[in-house]
Amino acid sequence: MRVVGMLLVATLLACAPAAPRAPRAEPGAPTPGAAPAAGAPPRLERVRIAYATPSGAFAAPWMAKEAGLFEKYGLDAELTYVASGPTLLSSMLAGELDFGELAAPSSMNAYLESGEVVWITSAVNRPVLFLLAPPEITRPEDLRGRPVGVTRLGTTTHTFMRLALQQAGLDPERDVQILQTGGVPETIAALQAGRIYAAVSGPPSHLRALQGGMHILSDLATLGIPWPFGGSIATRSAIAAHPERVQNYVKAYTEALHLLRTDRERAVEVIASYSQITDRAIAEQTWEIFRPYYSLPPYPDPAAMEIVVREELAAINPKAWEVPPQAFYDDRFVRALDESGFVRALQGRS
Repeated sequence: MRVVGMLLVATLLACAPAAPRAPRAEPGAPTPGAAPAAGAPPRLERVRIAYATPSGAFAAPWMAKEAGLFEKYGLDAELTYVASGPTLLSSMLAGELDFGELAAPSSMNAYLESGEVVWITSAVNRPVLFLLAPPEITRPEDLRGRPVGVTRLGTTTHTFMRLALQQAGLDPERDVQILQTGGVPETIAALQAGRIYAAVSGPPSHLRALQGGMHILSDLATLGIPWPFGGSIATRSAIAAHPERVQNYVKAYTEALHLLRTDRERAVEVIASYSQITDRAIAEQTWEIFRPYYSLPPYPDPAAMEIVVREELAAINPKAWEVPPQAFYDDRFVRALDESGFVRALQGRS
């Protein structure tokens, strides 16, 4: 009977349906439901960053990328060059970018239109720009009746072209013709080709123009005007949805500024690479010009916001007068690093 019972059990087991087979895992894929392997690096969060000009003012994200600082703080960063501030802002408002690096007034005008775009850092709070011209133009007054170039209307180059002309006693609307070139390289090319007789540019592009025979009519930094010349923006909705991501971005950005101020060799290499400078001397001069202006901590400057409203925004949008300067930025992430001792720890390494 015992043998018969064993045969019956074996028969029943043979007739039972087979248990479902677990799907075959791809090589290297984690087992579903399993904890990450001990010692495995955390998964990086993808972020998309754009900068509006190959300028040393926008070098903090470049340094953060090349020095591995984004990865250090949990981010997988993709950097893209977008030729102008308005184009960059359109992409950001469409959700195609997480962070942008640019200068005023574009982002502040976008805030007036949408209430969305704000500064989260400000690396450079002075206009590191020069008014350039060919040798036959010896004074800004000589530009009367001639075409001058800016990247696009409404950009920083346009704003400071107007300010430089006004300082020389010229009316930007009547005394010159302001042409849009589309970008910084195009502006320098137009200047050297004789299609325009003046341009506003900063390092390193202005150094290339000097090598090409141009000269400096005016150093705009000496105007004494504070200006949000280089910093990062984000949308309020993205900040609210991902505050930890923003904090990690600001950490990487702030540490990158420290390296830009203190690590000459690496800073020169990064600026040369992203600005496509093949002449080492130009890269070094670019770094030397910008280094004193890199702000640490990178707080947005309320006085600079006020100047932008007065000199640029109010003329085209009177409601700008009703917006307090603090509305244009969100400095809580920089402040958190400052108050936690993060910045002091960076400076203590030097």
